[in-house]
Formats: sequence, C-alpha cells, structure tokens
Amino acid sequence: MKVLAVTKHGLEDVSKATISRMATYLRCLTYLEQQGASTLSSRELASLTGVSAEQVRQDLSVFGRFGKRGTGYDVVRLKTEVEAIFGRGVERWKCCIVGVGSLGTALIASRMVRKWGFRYVAAFDTDPRKIGTHVERIPVYSVDELKTIVRREHIAIGVIAVPASSVRTVARILCEAGIRGILNFAPQSIKAPEKVPVLSVDLSQEFLKLSFYIQSAEQRAREEQTQIDAASHSE
Repeated sequence: MKVLAVTKHGLEDVSKATISRMATYLRCLTYLEQQGASTLSSRELASLTGVSAEQVRQDLSVFGRFGKRGTGYDVVRLKTEVEAIFGRGVERWKCCIVGVGSLGTALIASRMVRKWGFRYVAAFDTDPRKIGTHVERIPVYSVDELKTIVRREHIAIGVIAVPASSVRTVARILCEAGIRGILNFAPQSIKAPEKVPVLSVDLSQEFLKLSFYIQSAEQRAREEQTQIDAASHSE
C-alpha cells in the first residue's frame, strides 16, 4: 500500500511501511535530542529502530539529503526535517473522539499525542449520562451534534472508539462532516472516500501477533538449547 507524500521530487507515492519507519525515526530522534546527542550515523539510528543502516539511508533519501558521508546526521536538524514531513510545527491537529467508554476515556487522558501537536477539542457519545459532562476538560456532546461541532471547530481527525455495530455509521457521519482523517479503534473495517485516510488499530490483533512472537522466540530458544546440550554431550 502507498500514500501520496511530498518528497524531494514533489508529490509522489510512498509506501505506508516507509511512513511508519519515519515515525519511528522521529520518536528516536526526539529521545536523542532530549539526551543531548548532537550527531548520529545511519548505523546508530538503525540499531535503535531495528532496521538496517541501508534501510535508514534509503528512507531518508526519499525526502531529501539530510547528512554528509563520514559525519553522519545532525540530530536536531534531522528531527526538525522529519517533523516537517509529518506537518509538525506547520499544523496543529484538532481531533475529536466518538465513544467515551473505557477506551475513549483512556485515549483522551493520554498525554502521549499532545507533544506531537494533536489536541482533542471535542468528544461525542449517545449516553445521556455522559452528554454535557467533561473528560479531561474536553466537552462531551451528543453524536447528533457531531457535524455541527466538527465544522465549527475545524476538526481534522476523528477517532472512533465505539462498538463494532456502530462504527460504520459513525465513520459515515464523520466523513459527511468533512473530517480529513480517521483513526479507528473499533474491531470493524470501515470504508471512506479516497480523500479521507483511515488507519485501524485492532488491539486484539496486536495481542495475537505478540502471542505468536512469544511462542516463536521460545521455540527458537529451545532449539538453541538443544543444540548446545547436544554439543556438550559430544565433547
């Protein structure tokens, strides 16, 4: 899968995998800046992010020339350049969340996304007991007001945290309201106009993948131990 992005050659198709790795690079660069690091090599960045040095150089070259051979990358400059790719510093993203249950409340309370320029300005629910209240100072409105609030506040990103049975209806309303992108936490796929990107986060799938990785790692460790035992017995 590819998405359009502004590269050194203009607007081009860039793989979602590349965008995902760039986000990981930005997280590492932010940490390195906080630690006072001044420069780093592609090999060092690769070691921190779990990819090859060649992959790092290839990804960064899509968007421009950021380093010099033999001297590496300036941490602050590279971080600033990668931030610009994601629009940070250029645009502050207003967000809303639909579904103020346990997950929705936790997402609003999380401070992780605020430092990247994403800010919740509204929440929506169908529960009369929640409508009119606040979560972390964010007002909770009726879903019936969603279109009006999204347009009035110029909200760009809609986060969906509702049961699967409601997700498609919510997605349709968000799109009709003029939302620019959707982050879907519901365990149900949704369709949106091509101009509205949709990213889905299925926590159950992440747990399944993790269980597979755990079993694979344990199986590998058992096989390695068997080889070690066999070698010791043969000596």
